[in-house]
Amino acid sequence: MAAIEVIVFTVAAGFMFAVAITIIVIIGIRQEERYLTLTDRTAPGAIAQLARIVVGRYVRREQDSTVERRPPDDSSGAREATTSSRR
Repeated sequence: MAAIEVIVFTVAAGFMFAVAITIIVIIGIRQEERYLTLTDRTAPGAIAQLARIVVGRYVRREQDSTVERRPPDDSSGAREATTSSRR
């Protein structure tokens, strides 16, 4: 009987841990979005820092946020799909 209680307690503790981590990540990401600090080195709070660790979001120092990202243009060598007659 004691083994069943230990198993039930372990399952309940694991479930509560997963729920707690989910809530912490939701709160932390909300702080990041509110202050727009996801690309900064420091998080806006302890919960946001913990959320960064859980989610795995690390920003490299050498990444430059001023680089302009443009979609590739058609002159980059990409060929258009042509219809060819197949025999």
